[in-house]
Amino acid sequence: MTTSAPQHDIAVAGADPGPDCPRTEDYLPWQDEQLRVDPYPFYARALREAPVSIDWDGAYVLTKYEDLMHYGRLPSVVIEPEWAETGAWAILSDMALGRDEPDHTRLKRMTGKWLTPKRIKEWLKLTEEITDELLDEIGEDGLVDGSDLAVEVAHRTICRVMQVPEGGAQELRREMRNAMFVLSSARDQSDRDQSVEAHKYMQGRVRECIEYKRAHPSDGLLDDLLRLQDTGEMSEAEAFATAVFFYTVGHMDASYLMCSGLQLFTERPEIFDAFRSNPDVRDAIVTELVRYDAPEPVITRSTTEDLTIRGVHVPAGSRLRLMLGAANHDPDVYDNPDEFDYTRPPEQSRSMTFSFGTHTCQGKLLAQGEIRVLWERIAARYSRIELAGEPTLKNTDASRHYYTLPLRLVR
Repeated sequence: MTTSAPQHDIAVAGADPGPDCPRTEDYLPWQDEQLRVDPYPFYARALREAPVSIDWDGAYVLTKYEDLMHYGRLPSVVIEPEWAETGAWAILSDMALGRDEPDHTRLKRMTGKWLTPKRIKEWLKLTEEITDELLDEIGEDGLVDGSDLAVEVAHRTICRVMQVPEGGAQELRREMRNAMFVLSSARDQSDRDQSVEAHKYMQGRVRECIEYKRAHPSDGLLDDLLRLQDTGEMSEAEAFATAVFFYTVGHMDASYLMCSGLQLFTERPEIFDAFRSNPDVRDAIVTELVRYDAPEPVITRSTTEDLTIRGVHVPAGSRLRLMLGAANHDPDVYDNPDEFDYTRPPEQSRSMTFSFGTHTCQGKLLAQGEIRVLWERIAARYSRIELAGEPTLKNTDASRHYYTLPLRLVR
C-alpha cells in the first residue's frame, strides 16, 4: 500500500506560484464523478497542459513520471510531518511508511526479512492453498463475487503469515474502505467521523490478535513484532502500528488489482486466453495491470527547502501531491499509455503504483504474487470468465474500491 496523507484544510501560508501556474481544479476537479470513475482522460490533459499545478489547498500537483522520480526522491522532500496531522491515520507515523530517515530504514529492515523473495515463495504456497479452498466452494454454475473472493485470498494469506486466526475479512474490508475516504481531497466531516470509527474497529481487531499471540506464541510475523517490542528494538507504538498496517492494509491494493484484472479478462478474453496458455507471459500481464490501474493514484510529500519545478517556485514548507496514476500513463515514458499492452519492452513495464525509491512498498512482490496465484488457480479450472452482473465501485481521487464484481466462471 502507498497510502497518502490527506490534504490539510488550510492553504500553505505564503504560497505564490505566480499568475502563470495552472490551477489544479481546471484539470483535475477532484469532486467530479467522471474523474472518479475514469481519471485517465483527465490525467492525459494535465500531463499535456499542466504538469505542475497548484491546488485549492496550496499543494503543488505533479503528474510527470520524470518529475515524480526526481523530486520525490530528493532528501529535502519528506513524509513527515504529514502523518502527524491526519487524525486516525496518524498511527502510521509510528511505522516505516510514515517515517523519514533514519527511522524509515531501521523499521523497514526489521520487517524486511519477512518479505524476501525466498520467504514470499513460501507465503505464496499458502495463497495457493487458500485459493483452492475457496474455489472448491464455488457451485457448478460458476457464480462468484470476485471482490469477495479476492479479499478472502489476500486477507487469509496475511493471517497465515502473521499466524493469527482467520475470519472477518468482509467486515475488515468494509471498515478499511470507510477509513480510506478521509484521504480524499474532497472529504467532509462524515468522512472524518467514519475514519475514526473504522480505526477503532481495525485497531481493536489487532489488539485481539496480540492477545491471542501472547496466549498462543508461535513463529509468525506478529510473534516477531512482539519479540522486537519485548527486546526494546521497537517501541510498543512502533510494533503496534506495524501490526495494524500489515493486518488491515495488507489486503487492499492486492485485492483491488485482482478484481481489476478479472474484469479485464471478461472484457478482453484474448488476454485471459494468453494468460492460461502461455506461462511465460503471466508476469508481464500482472505487471502491466499494476501499471494500468493504480489502486491508490496519489501520494503526498512535504518540502523542507525552496524548489523550482518546471519554472514554478515551490516554497519550503509546501506540500507536493505526486500523481502516481498519471505518471503511470505518461506518454513520454509509455507508448500508447492508455492501452493495456503486456508486450511492452522492459523499460516501459516499470510503474509507480507501489511508490518508488526507499519508500517502495515492502509488500509489492507479495501483492503481485497473490494476484498471479489467484488468476493461475482460476485458469487451471476454468476456460472463460464472464460478468454475471454490473460491477459496483466507489472511488475517490485518492483510492479505488470494488464493492461487488459478479462473475461466472465457465469450465
